[in-house]
Amino acid sequence: MGSVRNKMKLSHLIPKNHFCSFLLFRQEPLINWTYTKAVLFTAYDIYRSTDFWLDETINSGSTLKEGLVELGFPRGNTLVADTGVFEMEAKKAGIARNLGIEVDIELTNKQIFEAYELSGADYFVAPDEIILPQDSQTEIIIKIGKIKDNLLELLEVVPASKVIAVIQGHSEEVISDIYDFHREQGISCFAMGGVIPLYFHSKDLLDSVLKYVRDLTKKHWLHIFGLPRVSLLQYYLHDIGIDSVDTSSLLYITARRRYLIGSKGVQVREAVFKDCGCEGCKNLDPKKSTRSSDFFVNLYLHNILAAVKLGDNFASHPPGQSRIDTKIENSQDPETAQQKQKPKSSDIVQTNNISIKWMTAEESLAITMRDGEKETPPDSQN
Repeated sequence: MGSVRNKMKLSHLIPKNHFCSFLLFRQEPLINWTYTKAVLFTAYDIYRSTDFWLDETINSGSTLKEGLVELGFPRGNTLVADTGVFEMEAKKAGIARNLGIEVDIELTNKQIFEAYELSGADYFVAPDEIILPQDSQTEIIIKIGKIKDNLLELLEVVPASKVIAVIQGHSEEVISDIYDFHREQGISCFAMGGVIPLYFHSKDLLDSVLKYVRDLTKKHWLHIFGLPRVSLLQYYLHDIGIDSVDTSSLLYITARRRYLIGSKGVQVREAVFKDCGCEGCKNLDPKKSTRSSDFFVNLYLHNILAAVKLGDNFASHPPGQSRIDTKIENSQDPETAQQKQKPKSSDIVQTNNISIKWMTAEESLAITMRDGEKETPPDSQN
C-alpha cells in the first residue's frame, strides 16, 4: 500500500450510524462503538431528526462528535460526514411512491456545509451528482460541472486533507476527467459513487469501471458507496482491492430479522445463537420477542461483527482477478440466485423501475421500531 493509504484512519467496513435520529444509537451498547474504526452519518439524518438531543447539543455549542463522546462514543473513532443525497433519492422513490405520496426533500450545499460544521467530523464527503448509465452526453456534462463546483465550494470551508471526493461516470474519459480535477485540488482520498444503479444496470460495466478506478487511484485510499449485497464484500475488498465500503445493508437485513452466517442471511428462527458467542449472540434469546428493540440491537451487533470479520479476512489477501459475476455465482446467499444468469439487454432494469423497489434502511428500521412499540417483549411482562 502507498503511504497515503496507510495514513487513513478508516476501517474496511464503515457502517451508517444514525445517532442523530434514533435513540438506540446513543445508548449502550451501540454508543460504545468498538466494532469498526469509523462510522458514517449524513447531513440528511440531521435535518430529518426531531430528537431533542440534537437541539441540546447544538445549543450547548458542542459539536455532534463532542456530544457523542460525552455519552461514551470513543474519541479516537473516525466520524465521516456524508450528504445523504442518495438516501433522499431512495426515499423519494421507495415506499412513499408505492403509497402514492410525493416526497419533496432537497438539501442545498449551504445546508450540507452547515451540518458538516456542526458535526465535528474527521472527514467530509464532497457533494456529488449521480451519473446514471442512461444519462445523455448533455446531462453528463452538466453533472460533471456540478461535481467540480461542489468540490470547490467545500474546499472553501474544509481543508483538502479532510475531504473525500467522489468519482462518478462509466467511461474512462469521464472518470479520468473527474479524478484529474480532484487531484489538481490536492485531494488524496477518493470514493466511487453511483454503484448501486450501475450494479442493477450492468454488472459487466460495473466490473470494468471499478477495476479502472482502482488502477487510477492505486496510490490513494478508495472508498465505495453502496453494498447491495453482503456477498459482494469479497468482490469489493479482495478482487478489486477497494480500501473501504460503507453500508446501510446491515441495518436493512437486521430490520428484516435476518442473521448473517458468513455472507448468507438466514431467518432468525433458523439461527442457533449459542453457536456464535459474539457480543450480540450472548444476549440473543430465542424466547424474546424478535420485534423488541433489545432483540434488534443484539441482532445488529451480530451482523456488524460477522460482516467486519468477513471484510478483514478478504482485505488481508492480495487482490485477485475474479469478476463480479463469479462472486454472484459462487454466493451462498439465496437472494442472489436470480442474478446467476448474465442479463440480456431486454432484462436490464432501468433506474426508474428499480428505484420503486428501493426502501431505505431508515424506512425499514422505522417500521421495525414502530412494530416493536405495539407489543411488549416477553421478558418485560409481569
